[in-house]
This record gives sequence, C-alpha cells and structure tokens, in this order.
Amino acid sequence: MKRKTSRITTIVHRDLTESVVTSLKNQGVLYYQIEAGRYPVLAKRGLWFFDFYQNHAIIDMPVSILEIICEESSENFLISMIRDAAELNIPGHGSVYSESIELISANQNFYIHSSKEIKKPIGFTGLTGIFCVLPRGSAEPIAKLLLQNGIAVPTISYGTGTGLRDRLGLLRITIPKEKEILKLIVHSSDIEHVLDFMIEVGRLDLPGRGFIFEFPVGHGLLNTKVSLEGPKQAASMDQIISALDQLYGNMEWRKKSNQFRISLRHRNYFEGVNLVLNCKEESMEFVTSALRKVGVTSSTISLKRMAHTGNTDSMFTPAREVANLLIPKKNLPEVIEVLNELEFFDEKFEGIAYTMEIPRAFSYQSKKSNQK
Repeated sequence: MKRKTSRITTIVHRDLTESVVTSLKNQGVLYYQIEAGRYPVLAKRGLWFFDFYQNHAIIDMPVSILEIICEESSENFLISMIRDAAELNIPGHGSVYSESIELISANQNFYIHSSKEIKKPIGFTGLTGIFCVLPRGSAEPIAKLLLQNGIAVPTISYGTGTGLRDRLGLLRITIPKEKEILKLIVHSSDIEHVLDFMIEVGRLDLPGRGFIFEFPVGHGLLNTKVSLEGPKQAASMDQIISALDQLYGNMEWRKKSNQFRISLRHRNYFEGVNLVLNCKEESMEFVTSALRKVGVTSSTISLKRMAHTGNTDSMFTPAREVANLLIPKKNLPEVIEVLNELEFFDEKFEGIAYTMEIPRAFSYQSKKSNQK
C-alpha cells in the first residue's frame, strides 16, 4: 500500500541533539531515525605571514542527522518546532528541510507522525538537493571546493557499496566497499552547474567512482557557516548571509549561475526513482542479493538507529540498515513484488520502504549502454 507523506531531515551540531530530541518527545513524535555525520568547515592554517596564500584546511564539525516521516499537513509544525529547539537562525547550528515521499509499508500508522497543530510554512522554497556517493576519502576535496566557492555547506556520512565493481574493481583489482555520502541543498537555478561541477571534480564519469542525483526539496532552513575564521567586524560573514536571507525572505539573491563556467561537455543524465529500504541490521545484504534477479545491481547501505520516544515497547528493532537504490521507474512494481515475496514488510525484516522521484541522475555508463 502506497501513501504520500513527507520526510523531514534535520542536521544539527552534535551538542544540540539532546535539545531537538527532547522537543520531539514533548510533541509526541514517536519514531525518528538518527545517524552520525560531519559538516566540513574551512579553517586557515600556517603562520600569519602565509595568509596571503589563503591556505585553507578542512575542520570537521560532528553532527547528528535525524529523519522523521510525517503527514504532509504536519511538516510545517515540525520544521517550526525543530527551528526553535536548535536555534537554527544561528550559523553553524544546522539545517532542516522537507521532501515529498511515497511510503510503502505495512506498519504505516505506527511510523508516520501526525500533528493536530497547524502552522504556516516557514523556510525558503526554490531549493533542490544533491545526493552523491563516492569512494571513501573522495568527498572532502569536493566539499572543500564547494565551501571555497560559497556554493553550499555539505554534509558527509558513511556507507558500504554492494555493486559488482565494489567486489571486482577496475582491471579486476578490488575497489574498497567503504563509501562517503555527500548531501547538499542549493538554489534550484544553480543545480545544473553544481551537478556538472561535482561530476567533473569527483570524476564520476569514470567506472567505479559512484553516482549522483538531484532530488526535489519542499522548503527548508539551511546552515550558512562556511568558515571558522573569527570575525574582524561586529558580525561575521556567516551572520550577514543569514540576516540577508531573512531580510529578502528567500535565497534568490545567493544564486551563483552567472559565476559558473558553462560546461561544453554533454552529460547523459537519466531519470528514475530512489528506493529507500530500511530493515533490521544484518538483513539488507540478503534483501539486495534477492533483488539482483530483477536487475538491481548496486546499492549503498548505511547504518542508522531507530529511536522510540514512547513509554510502550517499540514495534521496530533499534539497530537498522538503510539502502539507497537508484532504479528505473518502470522496474518499481517488480522490485516491490520481490520484496513482498521475501516478506520484507513482516516481522522477519521489519521492513519500511519509500520512494522519491529523481528527475536527473548520473553515473558512469559504458559505450554499450549509451548505444541502447
């Protein structure tokens, strides 16, 4: 059974996690998922007389990434509540944004949060998200360039690849399975240029380098803290950017399109569906192996924890594995059929699944694939 809902993603500095969790509990949010990640921030290094060279290093800020599934009518209330709990108007505190998803699950009513209180929309619209999976150690150079060019503040988390190339690699040399997942939100008018920039810097047009796709974002509040450099004036540049966002009421003034070099290279983008599977830990490899018979050849698995805030027992095992699969939309019915045959949504796996429309994605495509 499919049902249209919203996913609220919150990324906050680790020190603010408890404030957000307490607020979720007080407002009756029964389930949320949490994982650890990091915000890269620029920091100068070297002696003062080398400042001329602007030798920036990356400093990692530990963050918690929380996800809540809710009714569409409840998303404004949740975003307002999280903004207040984490004081997201202060640069460096974090971000919160909403996405439209289609939930496929047998235990929907237990998992979806519904609030009676209705709030007006807050945050900015006209945003698009980017999800990029890269080999371990490849995300930081891209993040550094994104920060230096003022494009966005990315979030980095970790995963494990299950594709054939992760086992064999180029020239039959094994490529490490460990992956880095880089996510960022940009103004929609900049998306084409940012995608092209990341594909080029991340060398995603080469085999075994990973994949990238854009996803629609409803509305959100975004972190503006790019650098650790101390302010030389009464306000830091991060605070000025945050104040201008609020003054204009949007992020239109921040668009970068005119500053990017327009690539002359043609990209073979494709569209599809991002299928997110969530089940008990140590079960996902069995599930993804079974999906290979319907053409699902690769996925990225990450570890998360399902937290339960109620007084009664939870319906779900806390330790979870989450897989992101990028598949053609026409293949979705047969993938769901295989999941039903496996009893993925029953007690055996305690599975939850949802989909998001992917208007544009990119990965290495062999010449044989391009000729089809």
